[in-house]
Amino acid sequence: MTDAPTNIKARQADQTLELTWQDGSVHEITYHKLRAECPCAACRNEWTGERILDPMTIRPDLKLEGMEPVGAYAVRLAWNDGHSSGLFTWDTLLLLGQNSTKIDAESTQSEA
Repeated sequence: MTDAPTNIKARQADQTLELTWQDGSVHEITYHKLRAECPCAACRNEWTGERILDPMTIRPDLKLEGMEPVGAYAVRLAWNDGHSSGLFTWDTLLLLGQNSTKIDAESTQSEA
């Protein structure tokens, strides 16, 4: 189990969530990515894990309206589209952050 981040910042202007981890690494995950990867039963099939939410239906002006810690293992994110039932574990956020960083790094390298 992953330890909680040492800091979490909602960057509304950039529509990103910035997470600083115990080892000093920092990951930024876009709001769109977080909303698209919501693990709740309304967004994912409970049995197969298949995505139900169509990422194309996510509003472009998505804003994070709240963050609520859940025990020592997760955070509940509340969005301006009315959705707030997804619990993001620290493991999930770390994985999403690592994948986002790799994608960003690959995009930067291919532009060079």
